[in-house]
Order: sequence, then structure tokens, then C-alpha cells
Amino acid sequence: METRVRYLARSPIFEIEKAFSTDYPVDHVEGARRTNHEADDRQVTVAAVEDPSHWKLDVHGFCFLHAETHLDPNDVYTKKKEVQDAYWYEIEAILHKHFPQYSRIESFDLTVRKRDPEFPAIVRGYRDEYEQPSSTAHSDYSQTGVFLTLQHCFPGQDDYWENKEFDMLNVWRPLKPTDDWPLALCDYTTIDTDEDIRLNDAIRRDLIGEGLLLHYNDAHKWYYFKDQGVNDLIVFRNSDSHGKRARGFHAAVLNPQAKGPLRESVEVRLVAFY
Repeated sequence: METRVRYLARSPIFEIEKAFSTDYPVDHVEGARRTNHEADDRQVTVAAVEDPSHWKLDVHGFCFLHAETHLDPNDVYTKKKEVQDAYWYEIEAILHKHFPQYSRIESFDLTVRKRDPEFPAIVRGYRDEYEQPSSTAHSDYSQTGVFLTLQHCFPGQDDYWENKEFDMLNVWRPLKPTDDWPLALCDYTTIDTDEDIRLNDAIRRDLIGEGLLLHYNDAHKWYYFKDQGVNDLIVFRNSDSHGKRARGFHAAVLNPQAKGPLRESVEVRLVAFY
């Protein structure tokens, strides 16, 4: 699939400023900016995964699992709080089965995305019920961002994860089968970790986090799960307790040949302790 990936430009501004972005308007503040990012859209080939078993979480930053889950694609919009605990339990059980090295797995977020027909030409504001696809190549957390997120989601429990080994994982799948704006993942072995990765302050309404953005490198190799069904799970690591393990940099990408309905997807964010 020939498409484009949105990278972060290697801007001179980062010599004097840290990269940052917000998810809310700041027009009412004189001189304020929502971001200091400059996009660097690059033509890339995103290859279809031919052998899902080839991909390893600890090598490539992502892997693929086939497992049955039960989540009503309508209830997740209208009854999110009521259905998320049961879905979390299913995902945690699947991960325990496939990754026995984890002693404890705790879900802390369920994000639903539903593409607006005008996306990406017009990105609507933040919605409580669902979000838009994320088209910038990124990983959700830096090593510092890991602890900021845990402190926010599990307040007062710092002593529990102190000096413990853990991974921050996402489990992503479509809510309904479609080839519209699939999730693309960058093989971690093709990333120059010294030159291609940029720390980014993610300023949210209720949290200041820190994530990672990706600069373009023609060595990068991108992949997607063609014809992904609702029981085909993409598992990727965003970061870990020491920031040393393979990460799954990812982005939603336009499929020029898409014929399916507008993309709807669901992802769970988890912390997995060794």
C-alpha cells in the first residue's frame, strides 16, 4: 500500500524549545500556541503482514494475536462505563495466556475512535464519547511519561510500582471489519533510537504527559494487518519501566484503495508487571 505517514519535521526550533502539543483551544490566551510541531508528510510503502507469527513484541515492538472478545460496537458508545470492565477482563486474560511472564496486568483506559467523514481535512474538537484516528507517528509514553500516567491513573500507589519491572501496552482492534484508515506500525529494528525519536510534552485537560514522536528516516519499515477482523488483536508496547525495550511506534494511515465503512476502533491501555 502506497500512502503517507505524518512525521515530525526536524525543525530548528527544537534547539531552543521542547516539542509540545495540546488537545484544547488556547486562543483566549495572548501569544499562546497549541503546538510547536511542523508536520513532515512522507510517501511510504506500508506492507501487508504476511505471517503474523513472525512479529515479536520484544524485537519489533508489536505482535499479533487471534482471540475472541465480546464487545457490542454500539454499547461501547452509549454504555462505555458499563461495558469496559468486562472487556478489560477479557483482554487481560488473553494477555496472561500469551505472555505468562507477566505476574499482574491492570487496564486503565479504553479509547474508542470513530472517523469523521471530514477527517483528516477537518479534525473536530475533543469528544468525550469517541476520538479521531491519530495520524502522526508516535508512541504514547516516554519513560518519564510512563510514571506521569501511572500517577494519574492510580493515584497514591507509587510505592507499588517503585523498583518493579513493567511494560505499558496497547491492545488495538477494529470495532467492525474495514480497510479504512488502518493502523500502521513501524518495525522497531529499523528505527535509529538516537536520531529519530523526539520527546514531546502532551498537555491535556487533566494531565501533562510526555510521549515520543518520530522523525523521518528512509530506513523505516511500516506494516499493517490487511483484512483485520474484530478478533485480530494488535498488541504493541509504548514504553517500559526503564525505557529500554522495543516500542511500537504507530500511526493511522490513509488506504487509497479503501472500500469499507468509516473506521471505528477500540484500544485498551494496560500496565503489565513482570
